[in-house]
Amino acid sequence: MKRRCLLLAGVGGVCVHGMARAQAAAAAAASAPPAASAPPAAPAVPPLKSLGNERYQVGRIIVDKRAGVVTVPGRVRNLDKPLEYLATTPSARKAYETLLELDANGTELNLACILAGFERDPAAPPTKPLAVSKIEGQRVALTVAWGTGAQRQRMSAAEALFGTEATGRGKSLDWMYTGSFTSTDGRRIAADVTGTLVSFVKKDLTGIIEVVSDAVIGPYGEIRGNTKLPAEGSAIELIIEPVKGAK
Repeated sequence: MKRRCLLLAGVGGVCVHGMARAQAAAAAAASAPPAASAPPAAPAVPPLKSLGNERYQVGRIIVDKRAGVVTVPGRVRNLDKPLEYLATTPSARKAYETLLELDANGTELNLACILAGFERDPAAPPTKPLAVSKIEGQRVALTVAWGTGAQRQRMSAAEALFGTEATGRGKSLDWMYTGSFTSTDGRRIAADVTGTLVSFVKKDLTGIIEVVSDAVIGPYGEIRGNTKLPAEGSAIELIIEPVKGAK
């Protein structure tokens, strides 16, 4: 009996001391400053697949390097709703204000544009936006296409945004490949943060491609997309190609 009591006392002592140490460790952890959260990881380098004849696939984007043409699949996102973007990623912050939703992120589209030979203005700041009208970059033409074979249809980005009536009034858009800019943590490009791919509003310059026309946007709500486009959710392609004779 005495031996058993001694054993229990020893075990109790160990438990008491162990509990005391655990409580002390918990108190120290509670009083310690919280560890700084790690910055978000940069998107993985997109897989690059050769299709032959100087054609490549970046994610789901097709690049014809010889022709300098980039074709991005996607779908019509919003019709008859106020628009401020031509194209965004599916998870973009302002996806509800975009005409097109593309199956690509900023890193993929940027890599595809570089592969096609588009050049970013070397004087453009790397880490913060600058008014697009103040920089010179690769001018590009944007076309929305859908259907196949004899049913294939195409319209310019300006016509897709403004509609037949507005285009008839002389509305047109000039676009420039800017390549977005680096986020403040230096790990991502801004287009991957916002989901903006092609923008026509001057308040958001995070896109890979930006409009450079001055007198483009009227009152909010004026731009709602061309009703001749296929219905929301319908598959389309955004075709990006260099403007001949333009820098």
